[in-house]
Amino acid sequence: MEIPLPLRTNISGRFSAMKTCSRKQFAPAFTLAPALRGRFRAFTLVEMLVVLGMIVILLSAVVPVVTSLSKANGRKAAMANLLGGIEQARAEAINTSQASYVVFPTFGAGTAQGTLDRYNYKSYAIFEDNAANPGSVKQVTPWKALPTGVALRATGTAALANLADPASLNPAPTFSFTPDTGTTPAFRCLKFNSNGEVEAPAANVLLGVFEGYVSNGIEVATTKDGSGNPSAVEYIAVAQFTGRAEPADAVATPTPTP
Repeated sequence: MEIPLPLRTNISGRFSAMKTCSRKQFAPAFTLAPALRGRFRAFTLVEMLVVLGMIVILLSAVVPVVTSLSKANGRKAAMANLLGGIEQARAEAINTSQASYVVFPTFGAGTAQGTLDRYNYKSYAIFEDNAANPGSVKQVTPWKALPTGVALRATGTAALANLADPASLNPAPTFSFTPDTGTTPAFRCLKFNSNGEVEAPAANVLLGVFEGYVSNGIEVATTKDGSGNPSAVEYIAVAQFTGRAEPADAVATPTPTP
């Protein structure tokens, strides 16, 4: 069928117009790059300082919380360590039918700082009577140090002073401190008999673990209450007639005294 002339002219004109459109005529539709580049400009010095200031503020709020959690974890670890050691000594006495001892060393002035930091009022070892050599003792475990940042109480209701002095026992055991043979520590001990009972001291025993350290027999607490006493303290109670040890929150918790 033949297409009328006006229509042919119209169609050919449209094709002609399309053919004459160059790519340059469409370029303006793709000229957004400069505007986009403006959105991704670099930070100014003021903006960077503001961000750094916000980070410092957040860190100042977070660090004390993390430090507190770390100290609390240290106390929990020390409590678990001591509970395990006391139970081990009790079981040793029952299994071997020999008296066993949980021994704690304390040091005076002139002791090397490394020994004070690691062992003074914050370590123990287990000994037992030596059946092959009556009157002597043998060491069952190495000296175990409690986690950094905590120590055993020196004064107060749950003091090492409430433990037995080895020199007062009969027979009197002789303990040796092998990590630093140049020292002569004063020992305190907890003695179990072959029935698993606390033989010395002849009483229920309380041991306290606090955040801080002991210097020349004086507690230096890193966390204190309004009276200056250690406030972050946990206790272990050891029953005399069963030898069982448990956290003191299961019994009447003593009030710390300076």
